[in-house]
Amino acid sequence: MSVPQRIVFGQNPSQTRHAFRYTDRLGIDRGIVVEAVVADLQPNLPLRTPPPRNAPFIGTVSADGVELRYHAYAVSEGLVNVGRIVAS
Repeated sequence: MSVPQRIVFGQNPSQTRHAFRYTDRLGIDRGIVVEAVVADLQPNLPLRTPPPRNAPFIGTVSADGVELRYHAYAVSEGLVNVGRIVAS
């Protein structure tokens, strides 16, 4: 039985700032963004590692009335990192 992939938004403060820099500028609460991304990403797990053609999973969500696009990468069989989150 495989372990479910845990979703993170960066693995250190710099990566976390990188993930949220655009949504922070728009004034969207990080909690709302996280909730929307996790709800969208969860049904697509597990993501393959390594990803086909080294391409990220790209999803689109709405948070606080703003359409956002995010990139998620399977770091390992147990971890998915959400990177850049931008307004679509």
